[in-house]
Amino acid sequence: MRFFYILIFIIILKTNLFSNTTKNVLILNSYHKGFEFSDTIIKNIEKVFYNNQNINLDILYMDSKQIYTRDYRKRLNDLYTLQLENKNYDLVIPIDQFAYKFVVKNYHNLFEDEKVLFIGVEQYSQELIKVYELKNKVNGIIQKLAIDDNIKIIKKLMPRLKKLYILNDRSENANDSSAYIIKTIQKFKKDIEIEYLRDHTLEELKEYFKIFREDEAILFIRFSNDIEGNYYRTNEVAAAIKGFSLPTFATDNLFLDKGIVGGKLISMDKLGVIAGYFAVDLLKRDRKEPIIKSYSSYSNIFDYNELQRFNISVPRGLSRVAMINTPESFFDRYNDLINSVFLTTPLLLIIIFGLIEALNSKRKATSELKQRLEFDHVLLNAIDSPIFWQDKYGVVLDLNKKFCQLIDLEYDNLIGKNLNSFKENSSKVKKVLEYLDKELEEDAVFTMRDNSGKKRIYYIKQASFESQKHEDGIVTIFTDITKEIEIERQREKQTQYIIQQSKMAEIGEVFSSIAHQWKSPLVTITALAQDMFYSNKTEEKEEDSYHIKNIMLQANYMTNTINDFQDFIVPSKEKTIFDAHKTIENLLNIVRHNMKYNYIDIDIKVKKSTNLDIYGYENEFMQAILNIINNAKDALLNNSEKNRKLAISMQNKYNILVLDIIDNGPGITDKIQKKIFQQYFSTKESGHGIGLYMSKLIIQDKLNGRISYKNINPGSHFRIILQNYIKEKK
Repeated sequence: MRFFYILIFIIILKTNLFSNTTKNVLILNSYHKGFEFSDTIIKNIEKVFYNNQNINLDILYMDSKQIYTRDYRKRLNDLYTLQLENKNYDLVIPIDQFAYKFVVKNYHNLFEDEKVLFIGVEQYSQELIKVYELKNKVNGIIQKLAIDDNIKIIKKLMPRLKKLYILNDRSENANDSSAYIIKTIQKFKKDIEIEYLRDHTLEELKEYFKIFREDEAILFIRFSNDIEGNYYRTNEVAAAIKGFSLPTFATDNLFLDKGIVGGKLISMDKLGVIAGYFAVDLLKRDRKEPIIKSYSSYSNIFDYNELQRFNISVPRGLSRVAMINTPESFFDRYNDLINSVFLTTPLLLIIIFGLIEALNSKRKATSELKQRLEFDHVLLNAIDSPIFWQDKYGVVLDLNKKFCQLIDLEYDNLIGKNLNSFKENSSKVKKVLEYLDKELEEDAVFTMRDNSGKKRIYYIKQASFESQKHEDGIVTIFTDITKEIEIERQREKQTQYIIQQSKMAEIGEVFSSIAHQWKSPLVTITALAQDMFYSNKTEEKEEDSYHIKNIMLQANYMTNTINDFQDFIVPSKEKTIFDAHKTIENLLNIVRHNMKYNYIDIDIKVKKSTNLDIYGYENEFMQAILNIINNAKDALLNNSEKNRKLAISMQNKYNILVLDIIDNGPGITDKIQKKIFQQYFSTKESGHGIGLYMSKLIIQDKLNGRISYKNINPGSHFRIILQNYIKEKK
């Protein structure tokens, strides 16, 4: 009995701890705001979260439907790396396939230890999770479309069915569905003819299905992008479906009441609710094993109007059938009128008293509005950015003093006038109008000289508005960003200086190594020359030849050393294909004597059949590796001379080269591990904090790779991940 009370106490304690702890959740939506599929899911997740007020929710829209290029994921990764740098989340929720794959592939760059809950994915690969080392991180709801069951339902509703068209687009998520669709076609090909359509535009589909054929039907899976990359909005697709002359069935409820007959449908609302409670459960409980669920909540729903349109009857054997748009009864049709009869008398009295109160409120509001307008005018002039309003005809409705100063005109002369009327007499107005007549982009920048002749740079933002008279207009804001642009340019110059400064610091280390390398061969050369001098009187030609060969061997060694050094200090002018192993060997040839002098044992291992080809800037790659090796050397000096080891290994994982640099030095404490790649941060008393910062910049910006650090106690483990260069097959 005592154990039972203890257990209850622990459960209550954990519940209270969760309720008092704020959890942070990030939703990565594959699509844009306004895309009904994902918006419906997110809206219902938010409803669940609303009842758990200790959850903070952030949403990022990836817009993969309207914007998609080959390097789009990379650009998103760069953007989110900056945007999420100082943010920590307890749970990341990717919506649909694009966001899910993005999170998996970039997890170690964007996140640290966050759980993942995917939604809307149709195929789940355990191998993909293993490849990206995300074991125990990924949970999810697999969305299975009832394609087989819908074909069976269509055959029941249309016994004379001979041909079925299945519509699916070329989106990334549609590719997952395609495998199931192809299996289904093979399963039913003996009973009916099935034509799988993926490569048509919306206009072609309208033309294709404009003729009615009583023994044909359509099963609509999804259609928002065609093969040419065109994006279609939900209302455009709905209008097309309503125009089809064949009965159209679906697998989800997004187009219910928008032209589809019905079917065995997935409810996006329910999917969002289930996902919301799943997320709350993951936040509350510390589960050791991931949970992968399959969504199986389907409903047989049909549109009465569409059934009547195609003369289709729902068979009695079909269970759990719901119907929309059924005809209203007399009471339903006139229910409002009947109720109004009973409510009219008291409502009239309420209306009379309401009108009296409204008149008094209007008088008060008029007075407040006048005061508000005066206050707005003062506030507008207090803003340091030029602002003006125009109606749809170009007439200036209002402006502030800063705009008057921008174009050198008085307020009273501008208000109520069209700016075009000043174009001929004012060069500044003409310049403003010429620029505003162009189609402005989001980052539109405008330059103009002020009254003192100094060049000013403005960021322009325009927004449309609607007045009380329902007349459209535009508000234009000029934000002075001259100082910001100047600071940015100075920052770019400083960055170049930092790169050069870092390289010069490394040159000192390398030159010291070369000086040591020269001492031994110079002594040897001197001795051989003296020996040769005293032996000239002899007739031993073979001995003379031996000495000469040794002199040439030592001289060649010196020449090769200085050549390697010169090749290193010259920056790469363009990208080339280079062998990472050979490049590192060339680097070690320069610093090997320095390492040997400090009793550091270097071991290089390359896994058999490893593709070592990299496409990028070779010398900058050498600089990045040199920074890491020099840091390792400094750390190893803290060990005894017999215990200084540096290991370099290379291997492939798919088309990725994994380069590990491991030393057995004292390592870096947990407190400062996250700071070692920051600019100007150093653990050395005389350090500049540039080396590892530059290594990270080179690996990420010059080579499109990733670099990470791990303390292996004792020692340090740097891992560099680079894309292999793959030769195109002819």
